[in-house]
Amino acid sequence: MSLAILVARTGSIRLAAREAGRTVSAVSRSIRALEDGLGVSRFERRPSGMKLTAAGDEFLVEATRVLGGLQSAVLRAREAGSAATGRLVIGTYFSASMGRFREALMRFVEQNQGVEIWLREGNRDELLLTLRRGEVDLALLLGPMDESALDCLALWQEAGMVALPERHPLADAGFVRWRDLVDETFIVTSRGSGPEARITVQGLLPPGTTVRFAAHDVSREGMFNLVGAGFGVAVLAESASGASYPGVVFRPVGDQTGPTMVEAAAYWDPKRDNPALRKFLAQLRASQGSRAG
Repeated sequence: MSLAILVARTGSIRLAAREAGRTVSAVSRSIRALEDGLGVSRFERRPSGMKLTAAGDEFLVEATRVLGGLQSAVLRAREAGSAATGRLVIGTYFSASMGRFREALMRFVEQNQGVEIWLREGNRDELLLTLRRGEVDLALLLGPMDESALDCLALWQEAGMVALPERHPLADAGFVRWRDLVDETFIVTSRGSGPEARITVQGLLPPGTTVRFAAHDVSREGMFNLVGAGFGVAVLAESASGASYPGVVFRPVGDQTGPTMVEAAAYWDPKRDNPALRKFLAQLRASQGSRAG
């Protein structure tokens, strides 16, 4: 088909053969086979060259459209296969206001501008479920932990922080110890990392402490606004402390050995066939390797 289009454009089998890098006899056989297969002549052979018949002119219009569509489809497939285009859906409760997650996203977007990035928030169980359903490509959560049928990559560590009202007695402290928070009310969200924050706080406060939690169905921003209004304190990873909230200060929290560290991990379905996912994972692995070195 492409040779016939070339002959029609040049008006000559010889010129078409030269442009296509084929022999004249090969192009002539191709045109003859096409006409035999279609059962009608597409060209008039004249001393001045090859001229399209009426049927040939109609064929050329349709053939050009089909070939152009095929070439476009091949190009799109190649771009998708190389992750030049596509979509990457990341489920997480980590903030992108600062820190390593923000750095990873910005680097990937800069190097892969044809790939759309979609973020989806939720708690751990919700995000792992959507991952197994194929609704997200990768979940960025606390870990690393064994999750059935999923692969896992340990990523970076962040310091644990506590959000305090700015008039709190500990607001001016450079470092807060868990034992200083035994009488506090901990604000947690029912979404995002809220359920895991409960478990974390209960495990880090001194044994025998009766922990008071106040659960609210709000976003991370809503939780910090409640802290600023004096409803209690909240725990978070350092990456969530990049934004400012009225009446709120952030302080590292830990024990006598230093700040409590939380570790991020990536989870994905190894059967997931998404070139953009493979490229993002390669970037994460390379980043880990360069920092380790």
